[in-house]
Formats: sequence, C-alpha cells, structure tokens
Amino acid sequence: MPVRHIMDERVRYNVLFEDLPDAAFDALRSKLRKRSYLPNEVIVDEGADGEELFLISAGRVKISQRTRNGKEYLLALLHDGDFFGELELIDGRPRSARVTALEDTTIFSLHRDDFETLLHSNHLFATRLMTVLSVRLRSLNHHFMAETERTALAARLELGKRERLIEATKKLNSTLDLDMLLQIILDLALEMVHGDRGTVYLVDEGQNELRSRISKGLAGVERIQIRLPIGKGIAGYVAATGDTISIPDAYLDSRFSADFDKASGYRTKSILCMPMRNKEGNIVGVFQLLNKRKGTFTREDELLIESLSVHAALAIENARLYEQERQKIMLERDLDAAREVQMSLVPKELPDVPGYEFAACTIPAKEVGGDLFDFHPINDTQLALCLGDVSGKGLPASLVMANLLAILRSQAFHHCSVRESVQRTNRQLHKYTGSDKFVTLFYGVLDTARHRMVFTNAGQELPFVLSGDAPPRRLEAGGVPLGMLEDFSYEEDSVELGHGDTVIITSDGISEAMNERAEQFGEDQLTQLLLSNRDASAQELLQCITTAVEQHAGKAPQSDDITIVVVKRLSA
Repeated sequence: MPVRHIMDERVRYNVLFEDLPDAAFDALRSKLRKRSYLPNEVIVDEGADGEELFLISAGRVKISQRTRNGKEYLLALLHDGDFFGELELIDGRPRSARVTALEDTTIFSLHRDDFETLLHSNHLFATRLMTVLSVRLRSLNHHFMAETERTALAARLELGKRERLIEATKKLNSTLDLDMLLQIILDLALEMVHGDRGTVYLVDEGQNELRSRISKGLAGVERIQIRLPIGKGIAGYVAATGDTISIPDAYLDSRFSADFDKASGYRTKSILCMPMRNKEGNIVGVFQLLNKRKGTFTREDELLIESLSVHAALAIENARLYEQERQKIMLERDLDAAREVQMSLVPKELPDVPGYEFAACTIPAKEVGGDLFDFHPINDTQLALCLGDVSGKGLPASLVMANLLAILRSQAFHHCSVRESVQRTNRQLHKYTGSDKFVTLFYGVLDTARHRMVFTNAGQELPFVLSGDAPPRRLEAGGVPLGMLEDFSYEEDSVELGHGDTVIITSDGISEAMNERAEQFGEDQLTQLLLSNRDASAQELLQCITTAVEQHAGKAPQSDDITIVVVKRLSA
C-alpha cells in the first residue's frame, strides 16, 4: 500500500472514530482536508477563532499557554491518533492555547459545520467524544493534583531554605570577630550541604592569592594559614574564573591533588568548590567543601551555598570594617599618647640668658613623628641645646625621643665634652633600641661667657649661622645618625658668636615641606629668607620661617613635624 495512502488511512483509526461505522466514515472522508506542518510551525494560535477540528495523522505537537509575564507553560503533548480543537467547536469561544508542530506533522481538519452535523446525527460519535473528553478531564485532574503537590513540596522546600538562611544570617550577625565569623560560615556551609570537612578561603587582592584562616579537618576546626596563588589548584581556579566545580569522584579528576590525603590519611571522595561573591558580584572568597555524607553534591547544594554566599560576604565586609575602625581607634589613642609624650618633653620656658635671646617651636604633623628640641643648663655659663628627629611615627618614636633626652641630660653630670656626650648617647641607643630606630641630632653647648658654641651634628639638617654681611655659614662637623653604628667617632667643632650673630637650627620638615604641586620649600628658599631677615629678632625670624612654609604649602597637608631653634646674640 502506498505510504500516502497509509498515512491517509491512519485518520480512520483516530481515537475519535473508533466506534464510527465504516459507512459513516466513508461519507465523512471527502470532507477532511489534509495539511502538512514543519517543525516549530504554529498550527493554531491562542485567541484565534475555532472553526476546525484537527486530527493528527503523523508527527507530534505541543499545546502550550503563555502567562501574563510571557512565560510559556506546556499543557500537553499529542501524537498521531490524537485530536485537538474540539472545545472551541463545542463552546464557540476563541482558542485558549497555542498548538505547535514538534516535527514534520500531517493533520486532517474537519470544518465546524461538518463536525456539528456528525455530532448531531451520529450517537456513537457523540458518545465517543464524551468518553475521550472524560478521560482527558480525569487525566487533567490527576495532572493538576500532581502539579499542586509538586508546587506545595517546592514551596515547603523553599520555605525551609529561607528559614535556614534566616537562621544562618542571625548566626553570621552574631560576631564581628573575623576568625570566629569564618568558623561560623564554614560550619553553616557544611551543615547546609551535609559535608564532612572543608576550608573557607579569602581573596587577598594585594598579593593576588587566596588565604585560609579556618579549616575543618580531622582534628576539628583549626586556625591555619594556607596561601594559594589565584589560578593554582581547584580553589585557585574557582577564584580566578568564578566557575563552580563539583567533582563526584576526586580520584578520577585530573585537577585533584592527593598530596594532602597522603599526608593526613584522609580520603577525599567528592568536592564542591564555589566562589563567594559580594552583592556587587565580585569574588571575595572561595568555599571548598568535601565528602557529602550521602551521595554526591547536587545542584540544590550549589544553590544553597550560592544563597549563603552573599550573606557571608556582607558579614565578612562588616567584620573587616569593624577591625579597621578598631585599628583606627587604637592608632588614634597611640597618636594621642605620642603627642602627649612629645609635648611633655618640649621645654615650657625658653632660657633667660643676658645678652642672648632664644626662640623655638615644634609643630607636629597629623601623624606624630619624633622631632624634639631641648635646652638644658649645665652650669651658670654653659647651656646645652639640641634639635633631633627620631625615625618612625607614633608612640614608639616618642618613647625613643624621651629616652634620648634622658641620656643627653645625664651627660651633664659627667662633665663630658660635646663629642663624648654624643658618642655615649649613640652607644646607649644602639644597645637598647631596635635596629630600625635611629636619630638625627644636632647637639651643642653654648658658653655664654666666652660667646662660643661647641657642636656636633649626627646626620641632622645643617644649621645656618648669620654673621654680619657675610654669606651664611653651615655647621657641618659630626657624623652618622645615632643608633646606626655601635661605635662611631663623632667630630666636634666650634663657632664664635659676635654681636648680632644668629644660629638657626631646623628639622627637615622645613626644607622638605610640600605644596599641592609636590614642590619642596627647599634650602635655597630658606637661605634667601634668612638673608632677607638677618636683622630680625629670634622670635621674628622664627615667625618668618613658619609663615613662609605655611604659605608655600597652601592646602597641602603637613607630612612631617616642623621644628626650629633660633639662638641670637644681641647687638652691643
């Protein structure tokens, strides 16, 4: 029998015509119209008028309906021997669903008028139609109940998931201690997916690596440091790509390294490795979870960890901000203590020596450094003075400063020369301070009877001496900063001070003061300033210097302490 005839004959055995006598079908045959459809071709569309009954001779079709938000739901799949379109012929309403061919499909259609004539004239056809519709209705009811139960189960699972996330969020918000928080995150992740052990890594962007601080292994929860370059190993790959890696059998995966198992005796079976993302979607860490207790890790496990990820990342960010704030408060306390120490060491009064005038100041930067100055009478005619700068910032630098002044002042009781005093101080600092601490220092002893200053300069800015109309002289004798070398033979020199002569000692905070264009104040500008004000009093000269530096800096922040000492012998 020809293929075409076979396909035509199939319509005779359509489920609707099973009880129809041959004579009745033969009378109907000429009224059937044959149509062919390609895959994905729409046969009837939702909302169209229903004027025909469709009988599938070959192929398959799907019946679907779209929701208001555009989502398509599959209502039924029909194949050869089925039919569709009968409801619209019965109730006269527009079609309620779309019918689409899934493959090459052959369909015979029967017009509404012919359908109604057959329905009213043939009791067997009408009964068969009612029977089929009844079966379809029962099937639809069964499908509806099954779908209702599936939806209810999914809702219960989703509710349980949300409840677990709410409880997890409460636990995540229970601490701001980062190590404790990471332990909670790991415990929650393992509990959610029923994992046996695992590690939580955090991304260190500065070092381009992963760091673990918490791991749960054979010995329970451990605080361990593991560093792993981003891109290396399974966790490193996840951090680099953001991919999720789920391995059902670790030893069958080439990416897995068994080194840890060999060292510990542990047997890794399944692995779930996922990125931890913050609310912006950036990767801030990696979950690596091992050995699901029953079976292997599932897509549901991945969704649970994905949901935990954002909450965990937010909690970690809060913990880090808290730690930064705590460190800031501690630093501010340290700076306050350092300022208090530094200012307590500043002489409360300037020396009152006939024939001389003195001016001095220190202006601390925001980050307290170690600038210092001091005046200390040795006897009725000798006055020790100094200006120094301790390396470093904060309280440690201030404590070194206090130690330095105590050592220098003690030298007066030993009647040491300037050179000996500095050498003894150097040995003490080298012995009792760390190798990272050193001090630049100008130290001099002014003999107010002989009008002569003996000095040594241990790496400090070279002081200026203004004498009459002569060019400024720089006081250079000395050596390396204190504390760098245990034994160093410092040089000393002296300068005679005539009437009107002035000694100006400054810290590097003057010459290195920056403006907003990163330009330094510089020694040339300082030299010109001193020459232009050589006849000013000690206090006036100090004020000229600080004002000029302030004007030069403008709105640029002060980056270093500014300290100045001015000694002037009065005119006759």
